[in-house]
Amino acid sequence: MRVFLLLLMGWMLLRPGTAMDAAGAACHLFVTSVLPGLFPYMTFSLMLVSRMDGSLPGWLLMLLGWCGGSPTGARLMAQRGLRDKRLAVSCATMSPMFLLGTLGSWLRSPAAGVCILASVVLGGWLTGLMVQGGGTAVAMRRSTPLSFGEAVTAAAKTMLMVCGTMVMLRVLAALATEVTNGLLPWLTLPLTTLLEVTTGTYVMAELPLPLPLRTALMAGAAGMGGAAILMQNRACYPEGFMPLPEQAAWQVLHGAISFVLALGLMLLWT
Repeated sequence: MRVFLLLLMGWMLLRPGTAMDAAGAACHLFVTSVLPGLFPYMTFSLMLVSRMDGSLPGWLLMLLGWCGGSPTGARLMAQRGLRDKRLAVSCATMSPMFLLGTLGSWLRSPAAGVCILASVVLGGWLTGLMVQGGGTAVAMRRSTPLSFGEAVTAAAKTMLMVCGTMVMLRVLAALATEVTNGLLPWLTLPLTTLLEVTTGTYVMAELPLPLPLRTALMAGAAGMGGAAILMQNRACYPEGFMPLPEQAAWQVLHGAISFVLALGLMLLWT
């Protein structure tokens, strides 16, 4: 690992333009598309959940996590000391505003955005149903109600982590792309999507493919989430809550289900 990190740091120093352009693009996407929708919602959801004593219905926490997008669900679970894999798997998705607004606009089709949103949300729910040990209602620890300032601070720390993962994985994707473009160009898009899903979905939107197939590919990528979503949720989960291979497997399954659902919906619509 030490050798790998040294090589990676040296690679960044040798390709400063690539690294800085990728980091700048990630920051721009974060500021224009992620921060405006996720930060206010996370602040208010933290305040709301901190004021709900006793048993909180699992479906309500799942709904709050879905509406906010990753890592809102993981952050709310951590706030209440909850360790429920079904909820964790179901809430590991991107923001509905991003799916409906950003991805739909990239495809220049509001209907495609609705299809992606429906497929990813339903795919997360179906994937969660397959998890053993989940429940619909769970007892949580009492939490002290957060003031507005405390909620803003807690949400800001989480948002900084989200921005950091986006930047780092966008840089890795850009550096890796330089290699694959020259050696294995067919590997560039899958590798980019696996590392930083927003970059991959942007490229998918411009592929010379029929709209139903592009929509399905983008829904599958959004459902999977890639390494950025995986790392964001892991940063919020309690230590040792879910092994990395298990978490990655559930995300891949979520992506596969979302792809099939979106393709079916688009074919029915067209």
